[in-house]
Amino acid sequence: MCDIVLIGGGHAHLFVLEAFAKKPLDGARLTLVAKEAFAPYSGMLPGRVSGQYPIDSGEIDLERLAKRAGARFVHGEATAIDRQRREIRVKDNSPVAYSLLSLDLGIVPDVSAIEGAASHCLIVKPISTFREKLDRLLADLRSGRIVNLAVVGGGPAGFELAHALRKRADAEGRIPGDGGSVAITLIAGNGLLAGLPGRGRRLARNALAEARIDLVEGRRAARIEERAVVLDDGRLVPADAALVTTAAAAPKLLRRSGLGIDEAGFLEVRPTLQAKDDDTLFAAGDCVTLIGQERPKAGVFAVRQGPVLAENLRRAALARPLRRYRAQTAYLMLLALASGEAIAVRNGIALQSRFFLRLKDWIDRRFVARFDRL
Repeated sequence: MCDIVLIGGGHAHLFVLEAFAKKPLDGARLTLVAKEAFAPYSGMLPGRVSGQYPIDSGEIDLERLAKRAGARFVHGEATAIDRQRREIRVKDNSPVAYSLLSLDLGIVPDVSAIEGAASHCLIVKPISTFREKLDRLLADLRSGRIVNLAVVGGGPAGFELAHALRKRADAEGRIPGDGGSVAITLIAGNGLLAGLPGRGRRLARNALAEARIDLVEGRRAARIEERAVVLDDGRLVPADAALVTTAAAAPKLLRRSGLGIDEAGFLEVRPTLQAKDDDTLFAAGDCVTLIGQERPKAGVFAVRQGPVLAENLRRAALARPLRRYRAQTAYLMLLALASGEAIAVRNGIALQSRFFLRLKDWIDRRFVARFDRL
């Protein structure tokens, strides 16, 4: 019997479960180990914040999906990989033996560079723990306790979150006594959407201005206090609530595993999605660095890796040659705006319209429905 164990409920593992549900493999036993029972689809997070979707939309039931795949579901946190004994240590559970192991662990928040962040801000990642924090934030908006909001991070996540908060604040926030709306500031220490072409950044800056979102570029958030974000030049940005979408780190499990990792602690994998120093261990998603094909941490790559990972786990169990994953060099980025439009960027071209928000909605709903229907 070949024991195939999946750790983590990331996007790539959803495709593995789907593949085994549609085509079971005789002689293989599948197990999913996941700390969270539901996997949130990251593409829907801005819409959940803005009110476009119900607060619990995009939550994929991992136990139900595992059952459809004929897999055992172990609800617990994997704490160690014993490669000699080929066992996984799981908190509050018995060890789980494996013949083949696959990791799709995502990333963990790293706010160590911002003093006070752990105490005074809402950390967006992991998304699975963001729901409770969002509930409290929305309650404070409705009650009028929040007058100033700050979002730290000038990448796509921070940009979309700032727009989502503007839309929600205008819809639910009480108007302060001076007649103005809730003030929102986006702090982009490394510049706004640095990876976008010039036209894309111009569209983004115009969209922020139209949404009445103040932009601070080139100044890093050095400290977060109870009612303010302190920049590295000493300026204060008023903030009754601050949300951080900046740098994330690799899961500590990877460093403890003894496997080959890069300087940042992410697992190095070959084009077959195998660890560079262990043929029995596979990995995908944000927790990996693909040797020779390094890419940004983005869900689109995990989605493309998923079918290759599923096929290679099947082939490895059957002792057959493995497929090679080739990471795409271009992909469509869709950034939702408070105006009901979205900015679309691909191959150096950037456009803005309501059609692109409808397209994003269709893509996101279709992704979640794919696994809900299984």
